[in-house]
Amino acid sequence: MNAVDGYAEISKDDEQARRIASLALAFMSSDTIRDATIWHAFYSDLTKADSYRTAFRRDRAALAECGITVRRVDGPEALWQVDSASFVESTELSEEDAMALDVACLPLVDDQDFPYGAELRIALSKIDDAFDYPASVALPAEERVPSRQLATLQECSFSGIAASIDYTRADGTTIKRRIAPYGFFGMRGHLYMVAPAIDDAGSVIAGSSRTYRIDRVHRASKIAGTSFEIPEDFDIRDWQKLPFQLGPTSCEGVFAVPEDAVREFMQVTRGKGTFETPTATHEPHATTTWRVEVSNIEDAASWAIAEDITPLSPAELVAAWYAKLEGVVAHG
Repeated sequence: MNAVDGYAEISKDDEQARRIASLALAFMSSDTIRDATIWHAFYSDLTKADSYRTAFRRDRAALAECGITVRRVDGPEALWQVDSASFVESTELSEEDAMALDVACLPLVDDQDFPYGAELRIALSKIDDAFDYPASVALPAEERVPSRQLATLQECSFSGIAASIDYTRADGTTIKRRIAPYGFFGMRGHLYMVAPAIDDAGSVIAGSSRTYRIDRVHRASKIAGTSFEIPEDFDIRDWQKLPFQLGPTSCEGVFAVPEDAVREFMQVTRGKGTFETPTATHEPHATTTWRVEVSNIEDAASWAIAEDITPLSPAELVAAWYAKLEGVVAHG
């Protein structure tokens, strides 16, 4: 599937690089992390325990190659931590190794949907003096503040400690909330947190989970003595929307999906929308249709081109798709 108007397919290698970088930064910013938290936060697509253990074992080996040794903490609770010996002695990289590390991590640093981009840039600057860290500290103060709130909220999520936040809604009003940060995801240059509210007794309020945009969190602090556990059935993917679903729904889009791409495309949709398969598959032009809520017509048209699917309705979506196709052809 091709990249169009900023939409690009993420390879398995990219996904693994993101996961390993996220694991490294999570362990370096937390004393211990629960096994269940690791599973839900970094391997939510793996439903079987054996699959999770195999993947986590493979990623721990990759971290060890980078000098970060993650070990199981002795005790009845399943906890993991970084071996303190990982940071006792500094390791000097050769110029070639430093350059290779820069090249491998640069896409993540510049990826606005990667929650740990700023932290990764700082880490790379400590490894390689040639890395352009000053570019991040030169940002205006108002653009750097959200990352400090994010670091606190991520630490709360990993350690299972509730947080208190000041949050500005889209209408400009500011509210105070006691929350349990369950997980994070990025979309279209913004980072989001999924969290339910916590009552005065320290219990999660049923049905109160919602998404918070990180750059609207103006203060975040731990609530000492108030802990929580992420439910086993929590999956951050249930909260992720497709790029054209930001904002109120404007229409239902219907798309034709090539038969030979249906299985792969189902993975791309993150469980959103419904598929209707043709009853007579022997027909030469039989196609599977996909119905999904659309908030932004232009974004949906761009996304359809990037994912090689064809909009069938409504008419304004089809027209936008044709217009963008003509633009792609005109610009080669």
